[in-house]
Amino acid sequence: MDHLYRGRTSDYRAGSLAKQEVQAIYAADPRDAWNLIFFLLFTRTVELRLTGDFKEAGPFSPTMTKGNDSLPVTTHTFQRIESGDQAIDPLYPNFLTSKGAESVLIEPQFTELKRALNTACAETTPRPPLHRALMQSDVWAAYDILNWFRDDHGHLGTRARELLPLLDQFISKLALTSQEIAALPRNYLTAQRRLDLPEVFDERSGWLEVEWFSSREHDASADYRRAVRVFLKPTTQPQKFLADVNERVKKHQDPSPGQASSLDRAALVTEALLIERSGRVVPSPLTYELQLRTFVKDAQGNAKSTTMVQYELNRKLLLKDPTSGGLIPLTADQPAYLPSSGNDYTFAPSALRRKTAGLPILANLRRRCESCHSADATLIFTFLVNPGPSTPPPVRRLRPADDQHASYVAKEKMKKSNFKSLHLTR
Repeated sequence: MDHLYRGRTSDYRAGSLAKQEVQAIYAADPRDAWNLIFFLLFTRTVELRLTGDFKEAGPFSPTMTKGNDSLPVTTHTFQRIESGDQAIDPLYPNFLTSKGAESVLIEPQFTELKRALNTACAETTPRPPLHRALMQSDVWAAYDILNWFRDDHGHLGTRARELLPLLDQFISKLALTSQEIAALPRNYLTAQRRLDLPEVFDERSGWLEVEWFSSREHDASADYRRAVRVFLKPTTQPQKFLADVNERVKKHQDPSPGQASSLDRAALVTEALLIERSGRVVPSPLTYELQLRTFVKDAQGNAKSTTMVQYELNRKLLLKDPTSGGLIPLTADQPAYLPSSGNDYTFAPSALRRKTAGLPILANLRRRCESCHSADATLIFTFLVNPGPSTPPPVRRLRPADDQHASYVAKEKMKKSNFKSLHLTR
């Protein structure tokens, strides 16, 4: 974080690095093998186009984007140096493209990553559990992404097949015991005091965790390595809200007419899953990201606008000071990449429209949210499900302490072929 560009939030460079270089995240020495692994997987210069949210960047030309048929986008390109130390997967962009993965399958990055992985695997002194948990999450994601190349017959496939066993070995080396995972910091609760986060895990606070259908696109987007939990704070008592919703479900009606009008706030809490030493995938206490929307009402109680803020995990901050919670707030006017489609939750995805030449489009966080959740960001996707002609299940209230949804996602991950391809002790 020491070398981040600290311009105003309306500046497209806000939050980017001043120079593309290895960061001292896992150790004070930038030459440390873990620091180099993180650098090769995450840190890169991104060529992009800007929306009209950055008014001084013009000229602009209308183009089609997700949620907007004529969004003004710059006719020329810009660059950001992304540190990667936020709630994202490595080897981006990786939505409908192999461009991100190819970044470590070419020289000199390929040889550098092999060397760093071999060095890390040969270490004899175990690193602290929190370090291992964060690194495992990242190299596990890299393994899954490079696994797409396993059957490629070209030179990229050959190199991917060289890296996969090293990543596999490193993932196993990083595995924590069940006791170590249970003892990891509950960083949401720590950050709750520092950042005044909502008490979503407290059943007495008016918040409730809900689930209608177990399958969620956010979980699939992370290839079931993370679990996204849905929390709602209704304008009425939680029991009454749930009863009203399920009465409508029984009648095959829209579960939540007016959507946000019946809610004060909505939160998505993304939780990291980990591979335990026994070879099982298990929920962890680590919160990866919080997306929080607050619905502003008119005199009649109808939602008229939305305020939003996002909190993302910063590994360096959490490792340096676990009492901070390691979550960094991003406000609505800060830079954020637009999704390329409705099921795209990735970082810096390549635009699918020809006019943008396949480059990522940088807007602000508000526009990113509105591209999926409507112009006023009031749509609640939990209830935007068409169950078809069959009788839909009731919307369930989950007990936060049980972490049921994360347990479901962990079981789903263990069924996947890319997980079964790992050589873990089971």
